[in-house]
Amino acid sequence: MDWLVNLFTGTSVAQQVVVLSFTAALGLMVGKIKVKGISLGGAGALFVGILMGHLGLRIEPNVLHFMQEFGLILFVYTIGMQVGPGFIDSIRRHGLVLNILAVSIVLMGVIVTLCLYFFTDMHNNVPVLIGMLCGAVTNTPSLGAANSAFVAAGADTSLTGIGYAVAYPFGVIGIILVMILIRVFFRQNPQKSADDYAAEIAATRKDIVSCSLSLDNKNLFGCMIKEIPDIRSSGVVITRLLRDGNVSMPDGKVVLQEGDCLHIVGFPEAVAQMEKIIGSRLAKPITETDSKLETRSILVTNKKVLGKTLGELALERFGVTASRVVRGEFKFTGSLDLRLKFADKILVVGTKESIDAAGKYLGDSLKALEHPEIIPAFVGIFLGIIVGSIPIAIPGMPTPLKLGLAGGPLVIAIVLSRARKIGPLNFFMAASANLMLRELGITLFLTCVGLNAGIKFFDVLLNGDGFYYMGLAAMITFIPLMIAGIVGKLVFKVNYLSLCGAIAGSMTDPPALAFANGLSNSEAVNVGYASVYPLTMLLRILSGQVLAIILYSVA
Repeated sequence: MDWLVNLFTGTSVAQQVVVLSFTAALGLMVGKIKVKGISLGGAGALFVGILMGHLGLRIEPNVLHFMQEFGLILFVYTIGMQVGPGFIDSIRRHGLVLNILAVSIVLMGVIVTLCLYFFTDMHNNVPVLIGMLCGAVTNTPSLGAANSAFVAAGADTSLTGIGYAVAYPFGVIGIILVMILIRVFFRQNPQKSADDYAAEIAATRKDIVSCSLSLDNKNLFGCMIKEIPDIRSSGVVITRLLRDGNVSMPDGKVVLQEGDCLHIVGFPEAVAQMEKIIGSRLAKPITETDSKLETRSILVTNKKVLGKTLGELALERFGVTASRVVRGEFKFTGSLDLRLKFADKILVVGTKESIDAAGKYLGDSLKALEHPEIIPAFVGIFLGIIVGSIPIAIPGMPTPLKLGLAGGPLVIAIVLSRARKIGPLNFFMAASANLMLRELGITLFLTCVGLNAGIKFFDVLLNGDGFYYMGLAAMITFIPLMIAGIVGKLVFKVNYLSLCGAIAGSMTDPPALAFANGLSNSEAVNVGYASVYPLTMLLRILSGQVLAIILYSVA
């Protein structure tokens, strides 16, 4: 049995892998255990790592540091790829107010941390204080960014892990506690909030609509379809023509005749404008008339068509018309100047044969969509590390600021995922691949942090100031959230469920998101969470690193 003992206590490569895998697997299993519907999730790897580190399981310091940083890079890069396409749009479309509240929560957390630094004895232990900040806001990438700054300064990063670990439990509980208190204080009914949100969205949402119109405007008789006033600028697409009882799919050169009927697709305002120009709406849409035409969604996976406009592709040569394009959560009409990106879904109208031909040209391959793009991923990580290593001199700061291994890959991933395609490289990551790499990265990082922190954790907790640290960290969690929650309700009159989503997103905390989702079956929570998540994540990473650099150099 000596060989088995050596696998856990030796110094071989096999021993390093066994300890890491055993701790991570056990941690993930612990993380799945739910109490009152709440689980630790990926943080289970942190606490099991602390226990294993305390019990004597070790990984060589250089190996531990490498695996920890590489896991962090994978995690933040995949986060950037996930949130990048909607980063700007989420701020613009889903709530400037929610982002103002989220940013204020981040800034108030920094202010509370500074108060603890100046008015308590925490100025003597900056690594623990910064770890407490990261744990109190349940944000692992900020811990990684802070650790990178401390490594450069020669500080003991195991202390940051201890601060993170003692602060994390109330970090999760505190967010849920604030949601409950706001509900009680303001007498909020989650179901009523869900109904109010649904009514608000129904009144403001601009979805793509379609209708059939009779050609009543005599001025259009003898004109080509492309000559209809504002047809191009409005974005409206004409997908069907009914003439003499036959339905066909027209192109822009078809000459209109008296008695024609047209089926149009576009946004409500544009459709209403075309109704004024073309003619009255038909009670029975053309789409209900028997014909050989059908509608089908085609997936864009052919790399040769990426970056081209619908006009350049000239899909009418296949006998189809693009009525709309779906890109993630966004929908567009099939206007000729719209440039295609990988994984776009084009809704086309045509015969079965013509749609098959267009599908073959555009790719329409689920296999291609699910196949991970490995080269762009490594290129993105390479560029992210370079950007993260660029020193940025800021007046008043003792050392130059760097985005680091957490910030650099995150920023580059956001930029690349929005561009989607640069030259021959396609920066798209399938959801399954993204989730796999993201979970692998965060598990590696937290496992290594736990194993490192476990060496001193219980000594600090039981014989040192562990419970004192917990109390201070609870202030970092509770004070900003409670203030922002009260202001959100009293001043901005934010929907309760949207506010809960924004609170969870401002702490980038999935367990809190799960709790909020359990309050009501409404998309308000997820929209609020997603709206503030990208900006908050970036600010958390930068604030943790900046505080680490400034406070440690002063101390």
